[in-house]
Amino acid sequence: MSQPDPLAIRIGGPDAVRQRPCLEDYPLRTAEKLHFADTDCNGPITNAVFAVFCQNARMELLHDPRRVPMPIDAQFVIVRLEIDFLGEMHWPGTVVIGTRCERIGRTSLMVAQALFVDGSCAASARSTVALMDRVTRRATPLPSETASALQAFRAAQGSNSVAPPCRQGREG
Repeated sequence: MSQPDPLAIRIGGPDAVRQRPCLEDYPLRTAEKLHFADTDCNGPITNAVFAVFCQNARMELLHDPRRVPMPIDAQFVIVRLEIDFLGEMHWPGTVVIGTRCERIGRTSLMVAQALFVDGSCAASARSTVALMDRVTRRATPLPSETASALQAFRAAQGSNSVAPPCRQGREG
């Protein structure tokens, strides 16, 4: 009996085996240029830059009042970040970051992201982000208009959260 490919397993339950993410699974897409300065001594883009790309795309969603209205006395802060590195990225090029809301709670939300280069998924990430009161520095409930706006960035309607087959890395 063969074992499932560990790169095909996503968070979602003890037996959740799924394909790598597809860009079509993410309603918000952000493009970033890969820079030579982002490379490490071995040539690929350094792992820390993957987190920066996720942060930039996350901020594009959460700090744009045209997309997500927020109370003036609150801000989103990251509580947890997980990144699964699935492939390398190389300079020169462009990375496209797909972003969606996985779960919207009372004071926080989970953001799912994936990084794509030339159509191949190089990484997937999940972050938990909480709304924090600027004065008390404590979590505060999401206003209903904020939670409603975030709903527009969930997975596509009718999706069973199982991604369609996608390319499994760089073709060579």
